[in-house]
Amino acid sequence: MLKLSSGIQLLRDKITAAIYLSLAIALAVTAWYHQLLGHYDQILWPALTSPFILALAIIRFIQPIDSPDVTVYPVLILLGCILLNNGHLDDPLYRQWLYMLPVFTYFVLPVRQASITLAVFVCIFFLFRSDLHNGIIFSDLTIHSTLFAGISFLFAYTQEKQTRTLEQLSGKDSLTGAFTERQLHERLEVEVARTRTTQRPLSALYITLHGLDEYAEQHSEQSYNKLIRKISHTMQDSCRTGDELYRIRENSFLYLLPNTSVNGSIVLKERVWQQLTEQTELDNILPDATMNPATLQNDEQAQHFLTRTLDTPEKPA
Repeated sequence: MLKLSSGIQLLRDKITAAIYLSLAIALAVTAWYHQLLGHYDQILWPALTSPFILALAIIRFIQPIDSPDVTVYPVLILLGCILLNNGHLDDPLYRQWLYMLPVFTYFVLPVRQASITLAVFVCIFFLFRSDLHNGIIFSDLTIHSTLFAGISFLFAYTQEKQTRTLEQLSGKDSLTGAFTERQLHERLEVEVARTRTTQRPLSALYITLHGLDEYAEQHSEQSYNKLIRKISHTMQDSCRTGDELYRIRENSFLYLLPNTSVNGSIVLKERVWQQLTEQTELDNILPDATMNPATLQNDEQAQHFLTRTLDTPEKPA
């Protein structure tokens, strides 16, 4: 699943909560509308589900950004129950609700999960609805539902693809904010060439947190993402002006340290280690951490320097 930056994710959460709130209000108005028209058999489900969706909207508003989202599927289940048990296909208002379902689903879920959810709903809908005998209404429903679902899919898929492209162009990992390994290879060539010209040292500090693999197996994805963000932000706080932090693999980072000798990289190593040990969440991870400082040697090529840095881990003192 594509990871969004903290700021974008927070904004998306607030917009989703606002949509939940609008949905709760729309259901309450729908129940009132049917009461005015005397359609008493269509009041129960909108009136019953409106307060539950309102409660889920409040939860979505106040939940922390790194906590698991427990609101999406309950809202979709409630909405599905309404569409399966309430309304008639010859009612234009009811069909409008059906058309809006794929739009809503593709907004609140990633493309793959949204597609599976809609496929399940369609199967259940055809199995349990007994009023699909009118060919004209059925054709109208099929055409419009397919049109809305197709447009929503294309829009959501395009958005995800564009987000991935922007992440690649920016050279930054969307989860941690650190630069990517691809960006490191490009940057390292530039820094090595600059070092040859200026005769200034170039060092690197490679950090591997082996305990993250076990942590990921024992905890939820949200907990893992929260921890990896915390680690990355702590490391970035240790950066000096000109230093750059790269995420090499799922459990490893690398500092690129221009104008830094081997002694300077060792000093940074101790400072990073000190700041990481101050984070109580890392008590079970740090004992298995390795930190390897390295300095570019005379006439050493960029790729050889990177390989040497990554291949010789060293236990912290």
